[in-house]
Amino acid sequence: MFKYDISENTYLKLLDLNDAEELFALTDRSRDMLREWLLFVDNVKTVKDTERFIQDAMQQYADNNGLQAGIYYEGKLAGVIGYHQINKEHNWTSIGYWLGSDFVGKGLVTNSMRAFIDYAFNYLKVHRIEVRVAVGNIRSRTIPKILGFNEEGRLREAEWLHDHHVDQVVYGLTATEWRKIKASSEEKVTL
Repeated sequence: MFKYDISENTYLKLLDLNDAEELFALTDRSRDMLREWLLFVDNVKTVKDTERFIQDAMQQYADNNGLQAGIYYEGKLAGVIGYHQINKEHNWTSIGYWLGSDFVGKGLVTNSMRAFIDYAFNYLKVHRIEVRVAVGNIRSRTIPKILGFNEEGRLREAEWLHDHHVDQVVYGLTATEWRKIKASSEEKVTL
């Protein structure tokens, strides 16, 4: 079972079927905000839809091909962060994330990303992490920038969003770059 403490009031936990009702309620409450950038929302109409997502996520974890974790803040499910897949041949993964509307602006995704980056490089031993974000999703694009990802390019019309294609920006980070970022931040703390 995967559980990762971020702070005294925030942790990540592998999603399981016990989370289905709370995750569905969070998705449903945040539907309008999430729908602007996330296509999956239209396919989540009942708790059963959320249960199927969690079952798929549990199978993904069992197959050692990534994980989907709930972001918990003050005991409440606040959002989801996950590795889309783990490409073992080329030794990379990509990360996706979302928060419920009640939890935006608390640094939860940024801190969850730090944990997921550390876990990917130190435990999963991947060499590279990618984040792909729709060009217009400024809030979501800020997170990889804050964490030291490099903007590597723009994929034209790479994502279908309800009734049109949108461009995506690709951000990348290697294990070597992350170690330098961590060393630099530790130096600043000790000075």
